[in-house]
Order: sequence, then C-alpha cells, then structure tokens
Amino acid sequence: MALFDKFTKKNSEAATLVPSSVLPTILEALSKEGYRPERDNEIRIVYKNEGIFCCFYYREDDPEFLLVRATFERAAFDDVHEAFLYKACAKTDFDQKVSKAYVDEEGDIVFSVEAFIMPGTPIDRLALRMSDALASTVAFYHRALKQLVEEYNKENGDDSETNNPIAPTTTLPN
Repeated sequence: MALFDKFTKKNSEAATLVPSSVLPTILEALSKEGYRPERDNEIRIVYKNEGIFCCFYYREDDPEFLLVRATFERAAFDDVHEAFLYKACAKTDFDQKVSKAYVDEEGDIVFSVEAFIMPGTPIDRLALRMSDALASTVAFYHRALKQLVEEYNKENGDDSETNNPIAPTTTLPN
C-alpha cells in the first residue's frame, strides 16, 4: 500500500500554478531575451520574432493551456497555388513536433504551438521554447513550400531556379 500511496498522494512541496502570474512571467522572459513584448489585452502578449508577428494566448479560466501563434495573410502567398499551401501544411504537421500549420477559414496560413501547463512547470522556459518551436515551424513551412513548388516546376519542364515559389494556375496532380 505504501507504494500506491507514493504515486497517488499529492506532493505538498510541488509548486502550484498561479494563473494570474503566467502572462507576466512570459512578458518578463521575452523581455529578457531582447524581444519587445506587449500585453495588448487580458489574454494576449504580442511580440516580433525575426520579423514575424507572434502572439501568446492564455486564459485564466483555462489555466492549463498555453498557445503561441503566428499568422500570414493569404495575400502574402498570392503567387502560390492553393494546393501547395495545403501540401506544405501537411508536410509541416508531419515533420514538426508540438506545432500545427493550417489554412484558416479566411485562407490565411496559421502556425501554432500549444502546450499544457502542469503545476511546477517553469513558465519562462516553456514560453521561450514554444517561441523557438514556432519560429522553427514557420521556417520549415517556407522551406517545404519552396521545395514543393520547385519539384513541381522541375517535373513540368520549368528548369529555372527561382527564389519565389511561383505556382502555375493549372490544377496540381494528386
């Protein structure tokens, strides 16, 4: 029975999660790393990472969930066939850990990293790791998108090497 108690008793020394301290802790951690974060409303911190506008979201009424997100408007990819955007999202989701890439209902490309926060989790380190993971995911997506377009163009007789993933307006093969 003692072994069972060891795993079922709550450790009174374990740090408790104080929801009201999560966003201030993230704000401080980002500031220490040289970002210029701002808390623009009660659930969101905004900052730029390598020129990319990012947002941390945290709600005290859902204290165990934390999200950081970056969104690119569809207009940023006007010259790219929509199918490439979806394929790059699928490749990103498959290859990247703890992150998501998807096209939202408005056609914008959204990247997110989500985490569950357990009592005792060092919020500052978690937030910085999530921010790094988001930047890595965005970079991976852009590399994957470029690779997909280049492969398509090469298969279809366009041997030019371009830095811009310009897709033809024709339908893509499956």
